[in-house]
Amino acid sequence: MHPISLFRPLRSTPAVAALTAFALLVTLAGCSSSEPSSEAASTQSVGTTEYPLALDTPYGSTTLEEAPERVVAIGDLDDALALGVIPVGSFKPAGDADELYDYEQDALEKAKSTSPVDKIDKLFDPYADLDYEAIAALDPDVILAASYWDLEKSYDTLSEIAPVVALPEGADSGWENRHEIVAKALDREQQGKDNIAAVEDAFASAREENPEFADLTLNYAVVYPTQVTYMSVPDTEASWFFTQLGFQPGPEHGKFGKEYPKDVVSEEQTSLLDADIVVIGYHSLLEDGQREKFEDSSLFQSLPAVKNGTYIPLPEGHDSSIPQPGVLSSLDDLNAVLPLLEETAQKAS
Repeated sequence: MHPISLFRPLRSTPAVAALTAFALLVTLAGCSSSEPSSEAASTQSVGTTEYPLALDTPYGSTTLEEAPERVVAIGDLDDALALGVIPVGSFKPAGDADELYDYEQDALEKAKSTSPVDKIDKLFDPYADLDYEAIAALDPDVILAASYWDLEKSYDTLSEIAPVVALPEGADSGWENRHEIVAKALDREQQGKDNIAAVEDAFASAREENPEFADLTLNYAVVYPTQVTYMSVPDTEASWFFTQLGFQPGPEHGKFGKEYPKDVVSEEQTSLLDADIVVIGYHSLLEDGQREKFEDSSLFQSLPAVKNGTYIPLPEGHDSSIPQPGVLSSLDDLNAVLPLLEETAQKAS
């Protein structure tokens, strides 16, 4: 299947709409706040946040005295770039990639017209311990950690370096709320609202043009180096992508839970993955032969979805972004995966 291009306008599809929404979104995020284009004037709003801004978290509070210029993103790169802000430091993409994904690089280029800085000076390994000295050396005005998974352990040290943006105690942990919190801290509140609306509109368009999705079950799992994780637990971020498209989880989804070890699919439980459509992501850190071992196993091969041709292996890189949705990644995922779902749904219906 050839990649979808903006220069193929003959047929409007939800996937093309998603790519168009992505292109418009990063363009708006990159429009100058002092001289906005007529297209962006109604949406780009900088200067509405009232400072000093208290940043409350479950682990303590810090205060952001003014709109930040030097930003370090500990897991929130997607949010920053979608808002037209280039961080001076950030986690590199998940897996073994040493550079940004293409959609992140596109957003970074667009953001250069409005961001106080024009490049990321330091990319950190997301799987290594935080390098506090390197973070401090970047002299950040603020640290974005709203999606960082180990903040409880690192908050005290990070908060000594700079104010820390994270989810308040008891806050909704969905990507939409996280994006709004980051947008407020970065003085881009209206842009944050517009970004969320762009994603919601793209998924609504996909649902409307594929009503058959609502009649199909779909199970999604990711094969990691040490385990297979079930991702279709209802009401979780990991299941958000496919739920937003209208799919229902497979009939045995109740056998799994939200957290380890209840989300682990043992070899003996492989049959529980069956649904009208089975989607499997393969993590980039798998050793040679691990994917083949999983796919070639007799238990996996015996799944009706595999036999019927309704098994979808995710394109490379999307195994990490779909379970952790963001503004930019969700539109990129939609553009890449929706055509596969549309084709497979025809076989499953």
